[in-house]
Amino acid sequence: MHNKKGFTLTELIIVVAIIGILAAIAVPSYLGQQKRAARAEAYTNLESLRLLEEQFMAENSAYTASVGTCSAGNDNITAIQALLPGFQPGSGLNFSYCIEQNIVLAGTAQTPCFRASAFGNSGTRVSGDTFRIDCTNNKNY
Repeated sequence: MHNKKGFTLTELIIVVAIIGILAAIAVPSYLGQQKRAARAEAYTNLESLRLLEEQFMAENSAYTASVGTCSAGNDNITAIQALLPGFQPGSGLNFSYCIEQNIVLAGTAQTPCFRASAFGNSGTRVSGDTFRIDCTNNKNY
């Protein structure tokens, strides 16, 4: 009788099947985590914009002017940083940001007031997402 070492074909098929099942569970979970992380970045950046706008208001008795075109794919980060140098949004690849002034809230024009928006860029996991925060700290996220 020969002593055979190694794995049988059945054992290898079982291991491959187990790895396939684990991958089928792990990959969607991982992709969901990436989307949540990108959204959390947008929430943090919008809160940062709100705080910087309030600081600007305290120092200048007015909010900044409207900055940028409010839609996905419009990289307004440099324009925002020119008025609010403390705005450091990270990579800025997932979202486009803008600031609008003298907006209408609940049917009433608010002056002075602002609304900062984040739009999910095309080709990213957050494409189509839109989040906003305004001078009264109303959050749309």
